[in-house]
Amino acid sequence: MSLRKIAYLTPLYFDEQSCLGGGERYPLNLATGIVEASGGSCTVELISYGEKSERRTLRPGVTLRVLQIANRPGDRTNVASWELPAALADADLVHIHSPFTRSSELGILAAKQQHKPLCMTDHGGTASTIGLNLGSLELADRIIAYSDFGASLYWTKTPIAIVKGGVDASAFAPAPLPTERDRVLYVGRLLPHKGIDQLITALPQGLRLTVCGRPTHKDYAWLISNMAIEQGKAVEFITDADDATIRDLYHRSWVTVLPSVYQDCFGGNHVAPELMGLTLLESMAAGTPAICSRVGAMPEFVREGETGFVYDRLDQLTETLRRLSEDPELVERMGRRGREVVLEEYDLRVAGQKMWDVYQELVAKYREAAA
Repeated sequence: MSLRKIAYLTPLYFDEQSCLGGGERYPLNLATGIVEASGGSCTVELISYGEKSERRTLRPGVTLRVLQIANRPGDRTNVASWELPAALADADLVHIHSPFTRSSELGILAAKQQHKPLCMTDHGGTASTIGLNLGSLELADRIIAYSDFGASLYWTKTPIAIVKGGVDASAFAPAPLPTERDRVLYVGRLLPHKGIDQLITALPQGLRLTVCGRPTHKDYAWLISNMAIEQGKAVEFITDADDATIRDLYHRSWVTVLPSVYQDCFGGNHVAPELMGLTLLESMAAGTPAICSRVGAMPEFVREGETGFVYDRLDQLTETLRRLSEDPELVERMGRRGREVVLEEYDLRVAGQKMWDVYQELVAKYREAAA
């Protein structure tokens, strides 16, 4: 049993037609790293859902297969498609992304019925608890977590592998020419647990903040927009940025901040608000320091005083933002070190090689058991 094709089942995929988020970008990046690690001998197909069936090439060796949905649930991650078993049939290994959804629960059953080696990775969020309550994690051959924090949240006897990172350091690279930095930056969806309201409050008067992301939560988007006006803060909102725009924003910023919280401004509690924080790694890859709250997995990826800062209180955040805005040499030094760390530890090629080793081990065990 050779490893020629891997299927990545994901309820949503990285595209305007589906969802633009870190949980959707990650499988695409990891798939790219896997193909490179295999020397092109293995392909990866991302399998997801949409209004009509289609298939297209995303990158060399990486394809997207969209299955036509057969139902219309309230939560779009709970869709189903009768095309799923056939889509998995020619894969040598199946990796389920976001297993706590109805679409993934069906994928787990199909993969096990077809006797495929099976991996699972949680990206946060639980749309369905049926599989979780029935012990679906025990059906996996390996759980893949991309942080120590994420690994600590699993309650299972299934072995867990931690493969950190998965950022595309080629796409998010430093500016080729010196660029004037003139702002603080946030990149991510506009959701309550992201804590953007906290960042606006902490922003020193006179500094500029760019908030870049899709307004996924309308009430929250309205709230933070009004907060900026009421507090007299210089906040710009960009809600339709593509990768080129985001890359340019990284280059023009003193720092990228991810201020996520365990309890949001509406009183909602979040056990796992950040399992990694991909935009922090994108920022560092682009040569810009990163700041994060001491929440979830984020402190694992930001080296205090070396590639960025981790804060516990808003007054610390305020002082750090002011400091970076006044010290261009510190910004550039931390930015250079941040990129070095990403290339060494978190680039998709590094993560891809580690995942490739895990996959080969699992396939070898299946081959041995079948002999």
